[in-house]
Amino acid sequence: MGKQHDLKQYESQDPGLGTIYQKSVKRILNEDGSYNIKRIGSIRMLKDFYKYLVDLNAWWFGVFLVGSFLVSNLFFAGIYCWIGTEHLNGIDPQQNSFIAAYYFSAQTFTTVGYGAIAPKGNLTSFVAAMEAFVGLIAFAIATGLIYGRFSRPSTKIAFSHNVIITPHKDKMALMFKIVNQRNSVLLNTKIHVMLSLVNEDSSTNMVTRKYYNIPLEVDFVRYFPLTWTLVHVIEEDSPLYDLNLSEIKAKLAELLIIIEAFDETYSQTVVRKHSYAEHQWASGVKFKKNFSADETGTIVLNIHEISDLEPLS
Repeated sequence: MGKQHDLKQYESQDPGLGTIYQKSVKRILNEDGSYNIKRIGSIRMLKDFYKYLVDLNAWWFGVFLVGSFLVSNLFFAGIYCWIGTEHLNGIDPQQNSFIAAYYFSAQTFTTVGYGAIAPKGNLTSFVAAMEAFVGLIAFAIATGLIYGRFSRPSTKIAFSHNVIITPHKDKMALMFKIVNQRNSVLLNTKIHVMLSLVNEDSSTNMVTRKYYNIPLEVDFVRYFPLTWTLVHVIEEDSPLYDLNLSEIKAKLAELLIIIEAFDETYSQTVVRKHSYAEHQWASGVKFKKNFSADETGTIVLNIHEISDLEPLS
C-alpha cells in the first residue's frame, strides 16, 4: 500500500493517448515519433494533398515532380496530335510527329519558346495558351511546395537504440542518450519524459494503461553541443522500483519523450518525439563514452557511437 500511495506523485493524467482498452495494444509511438494509430474517417491524401506532398519522402517527391512534368506534356502532346500536327509550323518532316509535338509542349509548358515550332490556327494557339497558363501555375505550386519542405523547422536529434537500467551512484537508474546530428546550435533544450505501464484486469479482461511523469536528474540545458545522457534515478517511490527487466516488458512499458529546443538556424522552437518500448529495454550494461579530447585538447565527438554499450565491470 505504501508504494501505491507514493506513486501518486508520479501519476499523470491521460496525455491524449487513451487509458482503457479491451485488449493489449502495441506501442503508442513508433521510434521515429509517429503515432502507431490507425485512423478511420480522417482527411485522406487527396483532400489534404499539400500536407501529403510536404511530408513525402524526398526521393518520392522528386519522382512526383518529374513524373508530373512528363505526364502533363504527354497529355498536351496528345491534344496537339489529335488536332493535327499540320497545325504546328516548323516540324521537321523526318521527325516523328508525336515526338515533335511533345517537345513543343515542353517548350510551351516551361514558357521557353525557342521558336523553331509555332502553333498555326485558332484552336492550336488556344491550346498552347492554356498550356502556358497551366505551366505557370504548376511551377508556382512546385516552388511553393519546395519552399514549404525546406523552410519548415525540423530536428535531427538522434536517440540511442536502447534505454537501459543500470547502476548509478549506488542506486539503479534509467538512462538513454541523445545527440544533435546537425552542426546547428540548439539552445534551451528541455526534455519531458513519461512512462506508460499496462495492467490487465483478469475479472473484466480490460487493459488499463497508466501514465507516470518521470523526473530526470537534469531535464534542461542551455547548450547542447555534445551527447546528453538522460538519467532517472529509481528511488523507492519510482514506478520502476523493484521491477526487473522481465517485469518491465511484461507491463508493456513504454517511455514517451518530448524534446523542445530553440534552433538558431531557424530562429524557432523545434520539437522532437520519441519512444522506447519492447525490445529496446536493456539491463546489465552501460553506455560507452563517445567523446574525448585529442592531443590538441579539442573535444572529438563520435555521433555514430551513441548507442554503443558495454557490460558492467
